Parts: sequence; structure tokens; C-alpha cells
Amino acid sequence: MIRRNDDTWAVFGTLEEHLCWNHGIQVDREEVAAMALDIVEIIKSHLIVGVWSNEETKMGLLNAIDDFFFDVVRDQKDIDMPTAVLHCCADPSPTPAGHGK
Repeated sequence: MIRRNDDTWAVFGTLEEHLCWNHGIQVDREEVAAMALDIVEIIKSHLIVGVWSNEETKMGLLNAIDDFFFDVVRDQKDIDMPTAVLHCCADPSPTPAGHGK
């Protein structure tokens, strides 16, 4: 489902490492892959040239990602979202070359 999509694969890796059900059981890999695809689609739907220098567009993107994590992942799917995952995924802005996060 995500093997040929580097963006989705990166989001999948971050999510898979940190997500668990509220009862401490690891989330199914297919479920994580579906969430990664959804997040990448949210990002793509907000992308414009210069998105990271356009505060209004950037905030719209970050709000849409937050809404997905809280409304869909946490509330609808009953999946615990550790704060570390929210911080990592809520700011998908690129890092300048040679300056790792």
C-alpha cells in the first residue's frame, strides 16, 4: 500500500514506532499505513508554493493535522496519541540541509 511512496513511508515509520491502543496493544500495521496515507493526503491538500513562509496556509495545514489526530485517531479510533508523536508529525516542515531536527 505504501511501499513506493517515500513520504507515506516516513510518516508510517514515525506512527508505527509510537502508536498504541489505549489498552497498551500495538496498533495493527494496516491501520497505521492507512493513517499515514491520510496524513500525507492532508499535507498534499494544503501544499502551495512557499507553504512554509505563508503563515495562514501553514497554520491551516497544522490545524488539519491536529484535527486528524484528535478527531479521527484519538476520538473515533480510540488510539492513544503520545505527545512525542503529535509534536513530530504536527510540524512536517522541511529542515535546512545539514541541520537535523
